[in-house]
Amino acid sequence: MNLKKIEYKEIRNYIIFGSGQFVNLLAPLLVAPYVISVCGIEQWGKIGAATSVFIILEIFIDFGSKLLGVKEISSNKENKNRVSEYLSVTYAFRFIALLFIIFCIIFVFVLVPNLDFKLYILGSCLLVSQFFNPIWFYIGIENFKRINKIIIISKAIYILSVYLVVNQKSDYIYVIFLLGIANILVYSYYYFKIFKEYKMSLLSISKNKLIDSVKKEYPIVVSNLSIAVYTNFPILIIKYILGDFYAGIYKIGDMFLSILRSYLTVFFSVSFPKFCSIYFENKREAISHLKKVNIANILFLALVVVILYIVSFFFINKFDLDKKVLTSLLFCTNFLFVSLIVALNIPFYQMLILKNQQNKIARISFFGSLLMFVSCYFLSKNFNLQGSIISIYIVEIFITTSIILSSLSLFKKND
Repeated sequence: MNLKKIEYKEIRNYIIFGSGQFVNLLAPLLVAPYVISVCGIEQWGKIGAATSVFIILEIFIDFGSKLLGVKEISSNKENKNRVSEYLSVTYAFRFIALLFIIFCIIFVFVLVPNLDFKLYILGSCLLVSQFFNPIWFYIGIENFKRINKIIIISKAIYILSVYLVVNQKSDYIYVIFLLGIANILVYSYYYFKIFKEYKMSLLSISKNKLIDSVKKEYPIVVSNLSIAVYTNFPILIIKYILGDFYAGIYKIGDMFLSILRSYLTVFFSVSFPKFCSIYFENKREAISHLKKVNIANILFLALVVVILYIVSFFFINKFDLDKKVLTSLLFCTNFLFVSLIVALNIPFYQMLILKNQQNKIARISFFGSLLMFVSCYFLSKNFNLQGSIISIYIVEIFITTSIILSSLSLFKKND
């Protein structure tokens, strides 16, 4: 196997996929200041809390496709029948999950009528768009140019529509809705292209196949759900304890972290399918490749974090801001270093997935989410926003340490 050729192709994929993710990152940075200036930071806090709820709910629609699905597609690229069957089962389950979640949302509003009904009902379009989302499939076949096209077109529609539609304070209810509509327009187009090419059939999927799929993928769903909870639930706790203003400030800080998490998503999405394909041919080369790309990734990320941290202080101090807002915004820079902790666990996380250790990952993530609930609630109550960021560091250190120890234990047992 020509490892240099593989590494060149992988670097090219990073650049291609990374340029699309740059647009993904640019979208909230263009939307946030405009929405905050028109609607206020309290409404931005409401949008942030609702977005977190939808991200958690999306896990039930994605199920295991973002990890096990990528692995399945990547490993069977040449077997069109197998890919067709997997796509049919996956999207049949997605459709059932979508209907069930929307029914649950309506039921919750019947029981709790004083919730922000319009924001959440309109925002449900984001869940519909997730049903069509084909990006995980294109990651599996390593078609990163197609992913770029999907991201750039959908985000361009979203940004333009926000600037056209959101003109007064009450228009905050349309922000998530517009993101959902933009995604539906683009995702559905490519979904139907895949549907036609692979001759998918959602209605012919047997009950047993769906049950088998659920049994195989539910551990990774527990893991993904736990990760979604401990990364998205803090804003809901802050909203409950400190109110919409501080939820809005937290959402701004979380944007710093989201930028770097998105970069890590690019890194993971490009490196994981390549690592899988090399591993099944030559384990020694695969491990060497994994070490090399992850060391380079961590060094690059550390440099970016330090630069952003220094630049943000100069940038924020240029504005004549209220002391309370200035202190809160400076606090947000503390989110940046969390990404370095997350980056440390990526190679070990990939190895556990490759070795089908989904149950182990699910247990670690579950206990991480429990730790987040307890620590974020009590620390935020006693130390306000500073308590929430301390909670995030505690949880990420626990998760990363547990994943590394589990992976090393697995290697030791195999040896």
